[in-house]
Amino acid sequence: MKKIAIGTGLLFVVLFMMFGPYKVINEMNERGALKEFISSHDTFKGEEIMEIDYRGSDTYFVQTNDGEEVTNYIVMNYKSSMMNGHWKVFEESGREHYY
Repeated sequence: MKKIAIGTGLLFVVLFMMFGPYKVINEMNERGALKEFISSHDTFKGEEIMEIDYRGSDTYFVQTNDGEEVTNYIVMNYKSSMMNGHWKVFEESGREHYY
């Protein structure tokens, strides 16, 4: 009886992680896709990635170091259809009216 309860609990946890409101597998896949995009995109060539921070709504803050200059980028993943996702890169230029 104890083995059945443990097995059922484990199955519930795995199903919750895959199909629940917080999808751990999707987040791991998206972070991997972001790292692959950063390594292949021309904007980040020759720059050391210092920080990657998730800001919500498929938006990431990426901080790079190019020797002596630190540059901040906003990287967004937008989906043009169910299967097609694209990445947009914006360089953070300033913080107007930042409170």
